[in-house]
Amino acid sequence: MKTLILLSGLSQIDDIRVARGNSKMKKLLAGISALSLSITSPGIANAQEFTNFEHQDNKYYYEILKSQGLAYYRYKVPAYTFGIFTLKNHSRSSNFDIYVHDYSGDWKLLAKGKNQGTETELVVTPMFSEDKYAYITIVNDGSQPSEYHLYANYVSPANRFAIALAETSLICSLEKENIPNETSSRVVTGLSSILQGNDLAGVTQDLLINEFTNAMRNQFGYGCTGDFVVNWGISMFRGVYRNY
Repeated sequence: MKTLILLSGLSQIDDIRVARGNSKMKKLLAGISALSLSITSPGIANAQEFTNFEHQDNKYYYEILKSQGLAYYRYKVPAYTFGIFTLKNHSRSSNFDIYVHDYSGDWKLLAKGKNQGTETELVVTPMFSEDKYAYITIVNDGSQPSEYHLYANYVSPANRFAIALAETSLICSLEKENIPNETSSRVVTGLSSILQGNDLAGVTQDLLINEFTNAMRNQFGYGCTGDFVVNWGISMFRGVYRNY
């Protein structure tokens, strides 16, 4: 039996900052989403067999699966966001894998996590230009019945853009309305190449932040623009790793 657990909620983003960020990013993200990568995958369960995962901050579903058992969920990922799926293994011996698909007449694999052993899986979907259901399959590839915890969330570059602007304004005199679209596009494209379709399990948040920061400093320097893009990336990575 699938069970839903609620943990303590995260603080809400200020509505005004979110609105400004969404307005700034809407056209940019429409273009970036076209870069999403999908891979044809073998057929899986019928779409109607999936359990709806209702999003709220820090909720998770758990279930005990027998060896080679399967569990199916679907989760609505809003347009212009990355879907974030964290699968925690609450066993000392079993091995859970996670597959995330899109269904638009045919099944297409968006992301998969197939680490060995009991390591937590963390996978990220590409962005799409419309709301999209992500279909999640969990497999107990171990030899014993075991329990998993599944978290589903999403990260919005537009919302994180607003957060980065607010943080950067405390550091320097960056003009909030004059971030070049080319700069924003380069940052989102860079983040997409790191995040989408990848299994990030075992890769520490600090490592990704350090690599991203070094790359952005090399491109944009240490002035106001450099501070902004670094803050933006750090905010995105924190959102991705929120349940890890």
